[in-house]
Amino acid sequence: MIRRTVPTALVAVAVGITALFASPALEAQEIDLETSVALALSSNLGLESEMLELKQKKLIADTWWNRFYPGISARATMARPNKEPTSPGSPFPGSPSVPAAPRWNLSTGLDMQLNLSMQMVPGVNLARLNYDNGRITLEDARRQVERDTTKQFYSLLLLKEQIRLARQQIDTAGRRYEQARINYENGLVDEYSRLSAQVAWENQKPRLTGLEVQYQQALLAFRNNLGVPLTRPLEPVGTIDPPSLTMQLQDVTRELLERRLDLRQLEHLDQILQQQYNLTDAGRAPTLSFGWSVDPAFSGDPWKDDLFDGDRWDQRSGAFTITVRQPLDPWLPFSQLRNELADVRKQQQQNAIRRNQAVTGAEIEVRSLIRAIRAAEETVDALDFNIELARRAYELAEIGYNNGLRDLLEVQNAEVELQSARFELLKQRKQIMDNLLDLQYALNVSIDEIAKEQQ
Repeated sequence: MIRRTVPTALVAVAVGITALFASPALEAQEIDLETSVALALSSNLGLESEMLELKQKKLIADTWWNRFYPGISARATMARPNKEPTSPGSPFPGSPSVPAAPRWNLSTGLDMQLNLSMQMVPGVNLARLNYDNGRITLEDARRQVERDTTKQFYSLLLLKEQIRLARQQIDTAGRRYEQARINYENGLVDEYSRLSAQVAWENQKPRLTGLEVQYQQALLAFRNNLGVPLTRPLEPVGTIDPPSLTMQLQDVTRELLERRLDLRQLEHLDQILQQQYNLTDAGRAPTLSFGWSVDPAFSGDPWKDDLFDGDRWDQRSGAFTITVRQPLDPWLPFSQLRNELADVRKQQQQNAIRRNQAVTGAEIEVRSLIRAIRAAEETVDALDFNIELARRAYELAEIGYNNGLRDLLEVQNAEVELQSARFELLKQRKQIMDNLLDLQYALNVSIDEIAKEQQ
């Protein structure tokens, strides 16, 4: 099974990181597929961003009850009138005059208000649905990283094998040139045969150099994807050996398609749109508000008198209130709220169309992948037989050349056919692996689960 579980990936990360950074500076560290995928999952910046986003959505979903917090505010005001207060004088003749009001005054207040409406219920459901949708998005991002890293790993293996075949071809051409040189010195062949063998040998070296440069560039991108230092030597090790699944892969069923992450996201989007409709529609319902406030004011001079003297504090308009508010304009024909409801309905209909299109597109994609896998497996079977024929033809051409019965061109053509057949076989195996990875991603299941489901 190609797909890795999270616990296995975490263990591989720990082992892989320890091995990578404990090796000598110039020694290439071998790395397998499982460790590569685990390192990519642990260091991908896109995944880190999605995890932070999901953590915030989880916080909002887990603290939905804070909607019942009342709005609380406290205030304190120091005021100095622009016009100085005048003394009111004596209330009666001969009585002492009343002192003038202080120039500064102090007032405070504490206000609390709780608004209860039908819009609170859809809001709670939206927070939960938004978190669930974030989990699907994160899982999709993880599976993309896993799939792309695996493809990248197998591409490196394909390049390594191509380099190995090129080196093998150069070594064979070198031995052939050495034989031609010996035959020339012994007078068995002319100088043209010796030079032809040498030219064929030298012409293959630039191709090997180009393949090695291509491999190093791909390896540089691979190290960057894994999050390891770009100067750290790595050597992917493994084989391209896809499982034989021709008899297990049947036509896809709608039950398998239902597991696709993109279809699940569209289902969640439909639920989110329904909650948004309920939230908007609840705007026509009445709102119940509870309020409580106190606003004591200090009757003395806040700069001179004792602020803790309770007799100097007077309540003005503080009260406990219960208010029912009923919006009326949303009930009018063609009101703004009614238009918003129509827009949400339109979005729901569009989402249903997109989902039907996505199901059809997914079915086409999966069927095409299955047919491509079957065709590639049939090609592999044919190439296995073709390689045996090409190997035998090359052996006979080599023997004939050494005995002077075949010319160099015949040997070169036989060798080219053999190496081409070998590389084509490896390419087809790589193509099968790529299609299998795409199929697993498309269905969000492993190949083993696909076979079990169809049985």
